[in-house]
Amino acid sequence: MPTSSHLAATQYSCSSIYTRHYQPRHLLALQIIQQIHQLNLRPQHITRMLGYPSKHTLPACERLRHVLSSPYLGLDGSYIDGRFTAQEFLAKLFFAVQIDYETVEDDLAHIQYQLSIEADKRANTDSETDTVSSQQKCSRVELKTDYS
Repeated sequence: MPTSSHLAATQYSCSSIYTRHYQPRHLLALQIIQQIHQLNLRPQHITRMLGYPSKHTLPACERLRHVLSSPYLGLDGSYIDGRFTAQEFLAKLFFAVQIDYETVEDDLAHIQYQLSIEADKRANTDSETDTVSSQQKCSRVELKTDYS
């Protein structure tokens, strides 16, 4: 379900050579992309600033693209690498693009809250499905015992 921040971010279009591969789906991603454009940062420069070794530039750039195009900034665990957790990656990214982390903490907490609500909904749906499945198994067993 898109929120207003998702809708506003999807209306963004930029033809900058620095940001043309990113399609922001969250306002924080849009803010990061605008800062990348303003600082004239290339993805490989950003990943180097994040501490990725040169041999991991391509996967690190792919993670950067994924995070900036994700409605949850990758905080949903949709992209994992061995170097950073999702939170660590974002913290380093904000530092690299010169955005004060304290100014976005509330937005990140809101994303985490949204994700926890969705996880709870999935857990409830899964438990309801398991309950129905268990009831169906029990009724099959009862039918078998009725024939004896």
